[in-house]
Amino acid sequence: MRELTIKELDLFEQLISVPQRTLKKALTTFLKSKYSKVVNTKDYIYAEGDIPIALVAHMDTVFVKLPTEIYYDRKKNVMWSPQGLGADDRAGVFSICQIIRDGYRPHIIFTTDEEKGGLGAYQLAAQQCPFGDLRYMIELDRRGSDDCVFYDGANQEFIKYVEKFGFKEAWGTFSDISYLAPDWGVSAVNLSIGYKDEHSVSEVLHVDWMFRTIERVKTMLDEEIDEIPFFEYVENPYSYNWMAAYYGHGGYYGSGKSSSATAGQVACPNCRSVWDVEDTYPVEVGEETYDDYCLNCMALDKVKWCTYCGSPFIPDAGQSDLVCRHCENTYAH
Repeated sequence: MRELTIKELDLFEQLISVPQRTLKKALTTFLKSKYSKVVNTKDYIYAEGDIPIALVAHMDTVFVKLPTEIYYDRKKNVMWSPQGLGADDRAGVFSICQIIRDGYRPHIIFTTDEEKGGLGAYQLAAQQCPFGDLRYMIELDRRGSDDCVFYDGANQEFIKYVEKFGFKEAWGTFSDISYLAPDWGVSAVNLSIGYKDEHSVSEVLHVDWMFRTIERVKTMLDEEIDEIPFFEYVENPYSYNWMAAYYGHGGYYGSGKSSSATAGQVACPNCRSVWDVEDTYPVEVGEETYDDYCLNCMALDKVKWCTYCGSPFIPDAGQSDLVCRHCENTYAH
């Protein structure tokens, strides 16, 4: 079981304890010390490497208030914070930095504001792909241990290729590659990077899962350059982007079904569309009362995010839209 060293733990704590703008500045400095060509804009950073595979992660988290209490249980090899850890996607950022420190030089993309609709990736996707030799992309921004998610990508050869490294295809709703892959015409995958219960104060990072994915990605990068296949982007014809449509970016992935929920699914109490349970989020709607909202409805203005714990809630009339009921009862007095 691979644990964090003291220096690695210190780095990880620094990564999850700073706002996006500070992290962006630090990552730009880090990349410039390792790469000869680094481009930094207000929306993204990218670095051109010598391995024709791009690694992608986003620099923001859903939490408004940064964690100050961070815990690492070495016996169970997990990290968490009662204020919300933000491993989605600081675990992806850490992992890419770890791969670079281990001597690999793939192309790198760090984006801003993925949690607000992939705003940074949307801006980058509108540009011509900066990597002329790009064969495929790997995003490190998925929950769990062994998932590989392709969103609208339906290139079956690419799916089989990724699965041979120990991953298993799973379903997902959105990440940065949902813009980058179709606009650049290159296949992309989002891989599990070890966190669970993201977007909540219950989030936990399984450190050994993260390191297992790091080693698998390094194995992919170890292939001889001439033998790394190019995988063209092939789009699933049944696709619609709820995130892009909501934010006015176009269309890509859909909400779901309108039929009755089956085992492992739940109907959103707001719009009644049916979703897999793992792709809904518990929203506080009353005192110790929660409803599982779909991702479409999570983006509505009526859903607020607590500045104390970072969890979503719907305030009652006259209630502050800054603090959830739980934190209001806990910290108000």
